[in-house]
Amino acid sequence: MVTTALIERGKDGTFGIFTPDINHTIIGEGSTVEKAKADFENSVEEMILSYVEKGDELPDELKDIQFVYKFLQQS
Repeated sequence: MVTTALIERGKDGTFGIFTPDINHTIIGEGSTVEKAKADFENSVEEMILSYVEKGDELPDELKDIQFVYKFLQQS
């Protein structure tokens, strides 16, 4: 599944990434876009791993998930 991951710059200059189009809350934060993406991708891996470790079936929306990163337009 391909879904959008929105990148937002905070008032303090840091970056946050979130997914508005899926039911699971996945976020990443960092002082740069690259660090926020790394944190975000780590969050995805940890979420998937938690399902595997518990022996639970991975929800369809997380199977083979891929992200298109887009900057959130701020007003």
